[in-house]
Amino acid sequence: MFGFKGVHHIAMSVPSLAAAKSFYVDKLGFSIADQAHLPPSVEGDKVTALNGADCQVLMVKAGNLFLEIFEFHRPEPKPQNERRVCDHGYTHLAFEVEDINEAYHYLEDAGVRWHHTPVKAGKGYVMTYGRDPFGNVIEIQQLVDGLPYSYNQLLGGHP
Repeated sequence: MFGFKGVHHIAMSVPSLAAAKSFYVDKLGFSIADQAHLPPSVEGDKVTALNGADCQVLMVKAGNLFLEIFEFHRPEPKPQNERRVCDHGYTHLAFEVEDINEAYHYLEDAGVRWHHTPVKAGKGYVMTYGRDPFGNVIEIQQLVDGLPYSYNQLLGGHP
């Protein structure tokens, strides 16, 4: 094996880094790990398969992973088009919370548009999907410890 350590970060592009910082840092409480301007470069264009890519980037620590948030100045991004969760590609970003009802109302006040109120999705599993202020699908879930896919399993817990 090649030494896989785990998931380090998930990246997203947003129309306003200031608005993303307001939501993900100020409202959700994630912490800033790094912030930078990435000017156009040959290496950047090679990696992104773009021409003249110019962006600001904010790396925030979100519990057990980082979120890398880009605001591209060039090339001009296509607007978010309410991509459906069944469309190919990454479908959503999920957060496990201690109190789903409290999280639901707090995030709604912070600008999340929920698809539905939280639903029971199985024994010990309550969840719902919504859209962050930029149209990205997020999920909040509340799971009892010990389920094979509960957050405590990522921390070395046992089923």
